[in-house]
Amino acid sequence: MTWKVKFCLLFFLALPSFTGYPVNQFSHAIIPGISASLVGYFMIVNLAIPIIMGAQLYALILAGTALISIPIIFGGAGISYFIFLTGLGYASGPSIYSAHYVSLGINMLTVIPLSLSIVAVLPLQTLEYNLLQNQHGVSGAEKIVLMFLRVFNHIVYFVIPNILEVVSEERQRYKPAQARHAIFSKTCFRIQKLKLRALLQTMIQLGVEGICASIQYIPLWAVEIAQLPNRRSDKD
Repeated sequence: MTWKVKFCLLFFLALPSFTGYPVNQFSHAIIPGISASLVGYFMIVNLAIPIIMGAQLYALILAGTALISIPIIFGGAGISYFIFLTGLGYASGPSIYSAHYVSLGINMLTVIPLSLSIVAVLPLQTLEYNLLQNQHGVSGAEKIVLMFLRVFNHIVYFVIPNILEVVSEERQRYKPAQARHAIFSKTCFRIQKLKLRALLQTMIQLGVEGICASIQYIPLWAVEIAQLPNRRSDKD
């Protein structure tokens, strides 16, 4: 299956996300705020993507989706619950917030894998190579595209895999420490508190490292791309 066929299939699969049809045409709710059509669309998307992209790439897409969605969903839910505890939110509290964040989670687990799949199927590295090898020079607009492609490819093929590797190593390293605390700690509350603290520290560290790794080579690439020969029409 060529990349063009995969792109067309994924684009067709993504149309309900852009248009809302036919997902929004069925209002039957499984639980308040979550329709059966939304859950059905979520299942169709996550069954179709492994068939189109392959199981190995789908696993990486799910990992990237989790890194994006988990902080947003749980962070938002945590803030909402904190506002409820302070008495500034709705009196009903979590019964009002819960359906919203479950619906948000289903939407993100549908839209983000689709978006990552569409991006992954495009031959961006080939496009970057062809622009660099153009014997007629590179126009100003093409230099902007080259800069975007260089940064994007660096994030997708270098930054994200390194973050996933760090997460895997931290998880393996955290298990023995967690087991020791489970033996010597007197309360389950203390264990959960330590887990939450470690998770927050890891997320902050990964966020900072991801931003720094994404932008560290931008000045070097900007100089390199600016030195590429211009098109003859641009010179004239």
